[in-house]
Amino acid sequence: MIVPMKKITLLAVAEEEAKVLSELRELGVMQIEMTGAVSGTSSSLADRIAATRRVLASLEELRPETSVEPSFLQGETVCKNAAEHLEKLSRVETELDSLNQRRKALAMWGDFDRSLLDELAQKGIEVVLCSATPDVFKQISEAPETRLCQLISSEGGKCFFAVVGGKREELPEVKLQPEDDPRALARGIASLEKEKETLSSALKKDAENFDAVAAYEKQLLAELEFERVRDSLGTHEKIVSLQGYVPSPAVEKLRTKAAEQGWGLLIQDPGPEDDVPVLLEYNRFTRWIKPLFDFLGISPGYNELDVSGGVLVFFTIFYAMIVGDAGYGALFLAGTLAAMGLLRKKPAAKLPLRLFLILSCATIVWGALCGSWFGVSWGGIPCLADVSVKDANIQAFCFLLAVAQLTMGRIWSSVRSRNYRKMLSDLGWILILWGNFFLTLRIIVWQGDFPKFMYGLFGAGLLLVILFGVNWKDIADVFQFPFAIINSFTDILSYIRLFAVGMSGACIAASFNGMAVNVAKASPWFIVFSILILLAGHILNLIMAMMGVLVHAVRLNTLEFSNHTGLTWSGKQFHPFENKTDK
Repeated sequence: MIVPMKKITLLAVAEEEAKVLSELRELGVMQIEMTGAVSGTSSSLADRIAATRRVLASLEELRPETSVEPSFLQGETVCKNAAEHLEKLSRVETELDSLNQRRKALAMWGDFDRSLLDELAQKGIEVVLCSATPDVFKQISEAPETRLCQLISSEGGKCFFAVVGGKREELPEVKLQPEDDPRALARGIASLEKEKETLSSALKKDAENFDAVAAYEKQLLAELEFERVRDSLGTHEKIVSLQGYVPSPAVEKLRTKAAEQGWGLLIQDPGPEDDVPVLLEYNRFTRWIKPLFDFLGISPGYNELDVSGGVLVFFTIFYAMIVGDAGYGALFLAGTLAAMGLLRKKPAAKLPLRLFLILSCATIVWGALCGSWFGVSWGGIPCLADVSVKDANIQAFCFLLAVAQLTMGRIWSSVRSRNYRKMLSDLGWILILWGNFFLTLRIIVWQGDFPKFMYGLFGAGLLLVILFGVNWKDIADVFQFPFAIINSFTDILSYIRLFAVGMSGACIAASFNGMAVNVAKASPWFIVFSILILLAGHILNLIMAMMGVLVHAVRLNTLEFSNHTGLTWSGKQFHPFENKTDK
């Protein structure tokens, strides 16, 4: 159920704005309507949060299994120290990279002593380092004015050599920079490596306080939210005002607090122009679908339908059909039960794991009915396991799911509208959908003559839609009407994807099973390769099945079904101004 909201305007004395915001945050029932104003304090806090997140990202890789008990003050100190260590480490790594690059560029000259070269130059003995082709090297070495020509190395078709004597301006000299000293570079690299090791050790020590830094970030986020709410205060001389939304059941709690604190309240129903946040209230049944909505980041609009129950039922069926194998379902079930044991102390994992429990059980049931166990046919009921009829029956079941879900969407939409024209229009679309259902059966599943009542469904449905569902004064609506008719057929047809994806998974599993058997038959020594083929093939198939669920099962609920229900999934979730540091 979508919880009704009230639009609240709160008035208070300007001198008490900090106290007002603190009390409002502790109450935790109101989502504040932000104005977008940003003060210097908010900007500073945002910069500190960004810096803290960079520190956390770096410490995450070094985080040990056990961490020191988190503390806000400790986290602030650790974050500051870690930021300094990271900055120094970045500088050291940059310098180290530069020195290594320079040493690499001098590698062809070997480990020469630069100070000795400079000393010889001061005594009038100039040693010139040169680079040239072998022919030029030979000419220089054989020249009469050359007193000494020593080959140092050859690389890439060039000779690197040292020359004493001869005309320097005529030699292919390689000029050295003042810092080109291999031994000095080696000493610098060793020093930087030692400093890098020290800084890395310091960061590992900082990482022991990872949870404290995370607590510090959480505190900063709370402070930033507080300041942004303060930035959104309207000032009216000695009065400040604040607007937001409160769930109707919590209005009395706000009213009581306002009476205690001397606040003024204006409580209104939201208007059509208001961007009202959505608070979904799940019951014991529909709460299992919440992890999926949270994962996808979707929510119905405030004035739309809560379709949690319908999505849960059909998503579960779609999931089971796409995975389609009882063996895979058993693996998922075992993994889910193991995770439930390991994560029993983590409340956040409770609902997602229970959803996977439902999905795994549904997959086992569907796979068992179809007689599919890790790609091997065994058991099942004849209508879903018999090779001669199962494809047609599963296709028909896909289309039956389509017309059932889309019909449900139209019924929900018309009941909520409470408008007789909308109800009659939706009734027309329902008749058209059922006509499309029998049409697809005759075209794809069981070819044959079209039943006469199908024409009656189309005729009555089109008449109702034309009379009550088309705005003849709107050219765009009139133009789109034929395409809407076509789309209603393709929406039904789209559900065949459940059969196609499930069948492809079964074929892939069977193919890898066959490959493994053939390899094992070739030689007893190949049994290891056969097992590897089975593991790789089924793991790949499982990954593809999960991708199919994300693409196809989600799409059918958020596109085809939503189009017929009138859902845009444009809602923004309700986030009250509350003290999040205690959570």
